[in-house]
Amino acid sequence: MKRLFVLATVAALLALPAQAQAAGPGRNYHVAPWGRDQAYGSPTSPFRTIGACLSRVRPGDTCLIHRGTYREQVTPPSGTKDAPITHAAYGDGPVTVDGTEPVTGWKDVGGGLVAADTKLPLDSDFNAVFLDNDRAPEGRWPNSGSDPLNTTWAEADPTSTDQHIDDPDLPAADWTGATVHLWAGSNPWAQQTGTVTATAPGNLDFKGGNHRCPPLCMGNQNYRNYYLVGSKAALDQPGEWYYDKAAHRLYLVPPKDGMAGHTATAKHRIWGMDLSNTSYVTVRGLNLWGTSLRTGPSSTGVVVDGLHATYISEFSTLPMPPDSDLAIPPSEGHIVASRILDSGVQILGTGNTLENSEISQSAGDGVLVRGTGNTVTDNYIHDVGWMGSYTPGIEINGNDHTVTHNTIRRTGRASIDTAWQLNGTEFHGNRIAYNDLSEAMRTSRDGSPFYVCCSLNGSGTSIDHNTAHDADGQVGFYVDNYSGHFLLHHNVAWNTGSRGTFFNGHTGPSIANQDHNSSYGPGINGNSVLLSGATDASGSYLSNIVGPQPVSASRTGDPPPVVRSNLISEQPGYTDAVNGELWPTAGSPVIDAGETIDGVTTEVRGAAADIGAYEYGEPIWSAGCSLPGCRQRVRHGTWTATASDGTDASAAVDGDINTRWTADTAQAPGQSLTVDLGESKTFDRLALDAGRDTSGQPYGFSVSASHDGTHWGKNLARVSGRSFTQDAAFPTRTARYVRITLTARGPVPWVVNDLRLYGEGPDASTTLQAEQGTSVVGAESGTAATGALGDGDRIGFGRASMSGDRLTVRLASTCTSGCTLQLRLDTPHGPLAATLPVHPTGSADTWQEQPVALSRRLTGIHTLYLVAKGGPRVAALDWLTIGE
Repeated sequence: MKRLFVLATVAALLALPAQAQAAGPGRNYHVAPWGRDQAYGSPTSPFRTIGACLSRVRPGDTCLIHRGTYREQVTPPSGTKDAPITHAAYGDGPVTVDGTEPVTGWKDVGGGLVAADTKLPLDSDFNAVFLDNDRAPEGRWPNSGSDPLNTTWAEADPTSTDQHIDDPDLPAADWTGATVHLWAGSNPWAQQTGTVTATAPGNLDFKGGNHRCPPLCMGNQNYRNYYLVGSKAALDQPGEWYYDKAAHRLYLVPPKDGMAGHTATAKHRIWGMDLSNTSYVTVRGLNLWGTSLRTGPSSTGVVVDGLHATYISEFSTLPMPPDSDLAIPPSEGHIVASRILDSGVQILGTGNTLENSEISQSAGDGVLVRGTGNTVTDNYIHDVGWMGSYTPGIEINGNDHTVTHNTIRRTGRASIDTAWQLNGTEFHGNRIAYNDLSEAMRTSRDGSPFYVCCSLNGSGTSIDHNTAHDADGQVGFYVDNYSGHFLLHHNVAWNTGSRGTFFNGHTGPSIANQDHNSSYGPGINGNSVLLSGATDASGSYLSNIVGPQPVSASRTGDPPPVVRSNLISEQPGYTDAVNGELWPTAGSPVIDAGETIDGVTTEVRGAAADIGAYEYGEPIWSAGCSLPGCRQRVRHGTWTATASDGTDASAAVDGDINTRWTADTAQAPGQSLTVDLGESKTFDRLALDAGRDTSGQPYGFSVSASHDGTHWGKNLARVSGRSFTQDAAFPTRTARYVRITLTARGPVPWVVNDLRLYGEGPDASTTLQAEQGTSVVGAESGTAATGALGDGDRIGFGRASMSGDRLTVRLASTCTSGCTLQLRLDTPHGPLAATLPVHPTGSADTWQEQPVALSRRLTGIHTLYLVAKGGPRVAALDWLTIGE
C-alpha cells in the first residue's frame, strides 16, 4: 500500500510544474524547510513554515511549497470567487503536512517494555502511534496482524450475557478499564464498544454498547465475537503501545533490536489542514500523514486537487452520536452512525471539490460529503472503515452532490453509504456514477458496497454506471428500509453474494424505486434484483435487466410494480463474466430485446434497446478512477487448484464467491492449496475469501510462489487473524504457481470461496479503456472513448503489466487509406512494438475490433502509447488489449 501511495505522489508532483499552477494575477510566495519565517518569501529567501505564508497571502496569491515535511496545522484564509488563494506543491519533491510529533526519551521500564513521558493532546480515543513510519497497533487481545482489516476476534462462550463475557481463553490479567469491541448478536448489523468494569479468570463484565438484545448483544447468539484494547495488559508483541493518560506516559513493546535506530511519532493534530472557515481556496499536490483535511458548513469554492492522505483518522471506541448530531429522534439503533461526523477527509459546505486524490488508512470514513452541490471525482479511496461502524469509503449526506469516477476498495463496511440518522430523509438530486466499488464489507455482514438507509426520499437522484464486485456482504446495491424514489440504471455487479440489487421494504413502503439496464454476473445466488417486504411498492419499475437469477418484486401498490423485458440466463453472451466484462458479444440474446425508458436508454442501436448495462455497438464504458493504483485486480484466467488432502479444490478458483472448497480435516500446519495460474502473472497481494460464514478461515498461513511448480522460494508472507477475507501482501512477484500453506492449528477444516490476486497497475492482458488512459494528447476523452485522434495525437497508459503477442484495438474510423496506430513502449517515441493498419469502420460512430501481431511477445511492466499516424482523423478509440 505504501508503494502505491509513493508512486501516486510522485506522478502527481511530476505533473505539476508548480510555476504553471500559480493562481492568476496575485503574488507568489515560496515556503521551504531551509527558509526563515522572517524572510521575504521569494524563491531565494523562502518562508520556513506554511503558516508564515498564510499570514501574508491575500486573494489571488499563491503559496508555493517546496519539498519537505511540515509539522503544523494549516488554516488558510479565504480568497474570493474571482481571486482564490492557492496552496500548491512547488514540484521539486513530496510536500507532507504531518499531524504527528516525534516521541523521544525512551527508557526501559521492565517486563519487556519501554516508556516515554509525553503529553498527547488528543482524547485517548483518537491517539495513534507510528513506528518507523508505519502504524503501530494499540495493544490488543487477541493479537492481530498489522492489517486492521484482517481482524482476529475472540469468541465468547454461549453462557455469556448482555454485559458479561465468559471465555476460558481470556488471559488472566486485570482488564478493568479496557475497551471491549463487540461484533455480536443474532444478526449483528452494527458493532459496539463498552468499558470493562470487572475481571476474573475466564470472564469479564462491561458496560456500554447498545445492548439491544436481540439482535445486537453478547449472549447465546449466532455471533459472539469480541476483542480488547486500551489496556497495558495487552502489550505482548513488538510495536504494540498503551498510553497512560493520567501519568502522561506512553508504553511500547520495542522492536526486537531495541529502540536504537528506530523512530516513533504520535498523533497531535486531527485536522492538519483545517479549512472549516475557509472559502475560495485551492489546495493542490500536497500529502497528509497522520492527519486529515476538512472544509466547513459555510465553505464554498474550495478545490482540493491531487491530495494524498494516509492514516487520516484513528479511534478505538464507538459511542452513540450525540443527539445534536442526529437529524431524526434518537434511538439505540443509531449507534451505527458512530464516528461518521468526526473522521475522514471532510468536504462540507456548498460547491466544493475533491479530485485526483488518494485517501487511505482510516478507522472511519474515507471521505465525508455534506451540504449541497459538492463534487468528489477521480479519487482512489482504500483501506478505510476498519472499526466496523457505518463509516464507508464515501459517506454522502445532503443534496445535489456529484460523486463520480472514484475507485473504492477494501472497506470495513460499505464503499458508498448515506446515514439517514445524520442526513435526514432527503437525498435529492445526487449523481453517483462511474464508481468502481470492490472488497467491501470486510468487518461486517449486513450491507453492501452501495448502501442506502433508511426512509430516504431519493427524488432526482441517479445511481448509474457503477460496478460493484468481490464484496463480502449480501448485495451489490442495497436500498434499505422504506426508502423510495431511487433511480438505478446501467449498473454492474458480480461476486456480491445473494443479490445484485435489493430494495428492502422491510414491512413498510418501498415506493417508486427503479432499476433499468443493469447487468449481473456470477457470484449472485439469490436474485439478480429483488424488491421485497414492501407494504406499498407503487410505481416501482424493473426492466432491461440481465442476470443469472430471477428479477422479482412485491405485488403491492397502485399502480403495482412493473417487472418486464428482463433476461434471466446463465449464458447471456457476456464477453468474460468471471473478469467482470459483462458486455454482450455478437449474437447475444440481449441485443435489441429491451424497451426504451425515457431518460435512461439514451443510446439505441438497431431495432430496439438492448437489455443490460451496455448497448451493443456503442463504446464500452468503465468505472473507477484514472490514478495509479486504481486498477489492481489481476485477470482471472484458466486457473486450477490442487489440495494437499486430495479433495476437489476447483471451487476455490472458479471466480464465484458463492461456491466453496472445504478441506477434509481440521486445520493443521502443512496443509496446502497450490494454484496454477496457467501463465505467469505479476502480483503483490493475495486475498483468501471465506464467504459469509463465520468459521473456516485459516488460523494462520504462509504464501510462496514458483515459476515451475517444483522450485519454491522463501515465504512471501505469513498471515494470522481470522477475518472473512484474509490478505497477504508482499513485494511484487511474477510467478505461475502460488501455494498457500497452513501454519497453525484450528478446530474446523479451512474453507476458500474465492482466491484473488492483485497487482500494481492494470493487467494489460485485460481491456485498457480509453477513458482510463493516463494521458490523451490531441483529442478529448469522454466517458467511454476518445474523440478522433489525428496525425501525431496519442493516448498513454501508465505502468501496464502485460503478457502477449497480439494487439487488439476497438476503434471507429472514416479514414480510407494511409492511417495507422503505432504501439510504442515507455515514451511516445519509444520502441515500436506494433503498427496497426486502420481500416474504415463505416462511420465515425461504428465500432470494430481490429487486431495485429506484435513484432515480439511483450512481458513485464511498461507505459504504453498508441500514436496516430496518417490523416487529420485517424480513429477514435474505445479500448485496447494485449493478449494471445
